[in-house]
Amino acid sequence: MNRRKAHLLRNCLDSFKKSLVDFDKLSKINENWKELIGSELFEECKPLNIEKKILTIAVNHPQWRQALIYNKHKLQERIEKIGIILNEIKIIQNYELTNENIKASNAKIVWAKHPSRIHQNSMSICTICNSPTPEGEIKRWGKCSFCWRKIKK
Repeated sequence: MNRRKAHLLRNCLDSFKKSLVDFDKLSKINENWKELIGSELFEECKPLNIEKKILTIAVNHPQWRQALIYNKHKLQERIEKIGIILNEIKIIQNYELTNENIKASNAKIVWAKHPSRIHQNSMSICTICNSPTPEGEIKRWGKCSFCWRKIKK
């Protein structure tokens, strides 16, 4: 017979009550997020949860994560002004926005629009080495990417 340690109903209710308090704090942060974080970072990150007075924020790009790490003390001060006391702010990466306003810093978008992509551009001939090359490279550098790298060195 599998016997697990029974928890008192009181302990379960206390845990549930604490989680509701954290949920209320997170809701208040979400309501004020744009003012707290600023319009530039507003679309790049979002608060995920609060647990044991630790706010976890998810960020979609390393540069924004770095910016938040350096300024998290200022963010913590702003959050305290709306009445929420935190012990720490934890910043994690890999939050994918499903917003139409995703910035071109997203690697998938940058690669999809890169001039070397053949499916985006028709083929042309390099003016230096006479090799076939995507037309986007000719428009961008006046030569293929191989000739551009040779000349750049």
